[in-house]
Amino acid sequence: MKKNVKLFLGTAMAAMIGTALTGCGSKAAETSAETAANTTTEAAAGTEAGGEASTEAASEEVKNVRIWLADGAEAEFYKTMLSDIDESHPEFTVEYEIYPNDELINKLQLAPSVGDTPDLVVVDGLRVPLFMTQDMIAPIDSYISDDLKNDLLPSVIAECTYGEQLYGVAQFDAGLSLWGNKSMLEEAGVRIPASYKEAWTKEEFEDALAKLKANGIEYPLYIRQNSPRTLYYTYLPIVRSFGGDLMNRETMLTEGTLNSPETVEAFSYITWLVDNQYIDPLCDYEDGFFNKKENALSLVGHWATTNITDALGEDAILVPIPDFGNGVYTGSGSTVWTMTTAAVDNGNAEAAWKVMEEAVSTENVSEITKANGGIPARKSVLEKDDRFVEGGQLYLYREQLEAGISYLRPLTPAHQTNYDAVESAVSNILLGADAKSELDNAAASVDSIIKENGWNEWLSE
Repeated sequence: MKKNVKLFLGTAMAAMIGTALTGCGSKAAETSAETAANTTTEAAAGTEAGGEASTEAASEEVKNVRIWLADGAEAEFYKTMLSDIDESHPEFTVEYEIYPNDELINKLQLAPSVGDTPDLVVVDGLRVPLFMTQDMIAPIDSYISDDLKNDLLPSVIAECTYGEQLYGVAQFDAGLSLWGNKSMLEEAGVRIPASYKEAWTKEEFEDALAKLKANGIEYPLYIRQNSPRTLYYTYLPIVRSFGGDLMNRETMLTEGTLNSPETVEAFSYITWLVDNQYIDPLCDYEDGFFNKKENALSLVGHWATTNITDALGEDAILVPIPDFGNGVYTGSGSTVWTMTTAAVDNGNAEAAWKVMEEAVSTENVSEITKANGGIPARKSVLEKDDRFVEGGQLYLYREQLEAGISYLRPLTPAHQTNYDAVESAVSNILLGADAKSELDNAAASVDSIIKENGWNEWLSE
């Protein structure tokens, strides 16, 4: 019975190739009433033809686990993985839908009010607090084993923990450092640190930039200034090393933190880099570092690994972000798998957990990180990947995450509000605006929205 339904829907999907679909699934690519009716009719016809009344009765007891996922680099892998999970568990079916990120967020915000909340949500971890304010996300402490929990990177546990309870798991984490062109650095006589313990000081970093420029590199550094929104993530370790932050993690407000002297100094450093012509504020392309070889250093995350290593080969090396006076930091954060309170209420929690558990199996973690360049979220997988063992090309990513020096972006329902305000400020600072004025304005606008929605009190409710 289960395979008949799957085959029918697979045929329906094949007929729809080339059309604009917002979601797809191993059991139901479309969730309209018409498709549901067609599925029921086809299944019933198959049962009557085969005289399988007992099978039909049994199928009514099969749990149906509904999953909503954000589209992205992992979408094709998710389709294969969830189909495999579905096939291996006759006791439940898997129905999944993949949406563009903004559409998914909108649907999730409306779902509780219309009674359409799925059992599992797979989304950027920074979005989880918003849905927790709607009592949508359930803790998973009673489901996850100690062995699995202990095998997850500390950064993953930190991102998924609220009020000492665990609310999700992840298949991968982010990696962040400087990428360096080894030959350029060596030719300029620059010391190359291999570990975060050997990171450049602020003075050494500035000396390195000066040497590289003197050696003919017009703009030694690329900070992805063509995409200011990404600096909310990539620049936070630098802000933290200056002693600043993007939000007060206790009051959950930004005034006095986003515009503190330390944070202002960190963002004013962008102005210093522009004034000294170490970065090109008008750069409007992505490949200056790895293709055009215009830069010797690039502040970019793990997502660029394939492009960089393919273009530079052995010249592609990871270099820790410098210590600007208050320690060395990296970034982290990922797409997380969460169980909803709806799954608990409708009796699907056990089946939903089995899907989550298989999603973070060592095999699936290994495969998805090969596909998207992320850092495996499980230590046991890292141990078996030559890229992440000591001496491997990506070992610094692992060393930093296991050392606990990653600094998460603020986990707040106001994530998008703060993100947008910082993006606007960075864009203007790159073009010459005063950092203090920009950050003062950003803090005022963000806090007004936080207070209006009561988001500064969400964890105490």
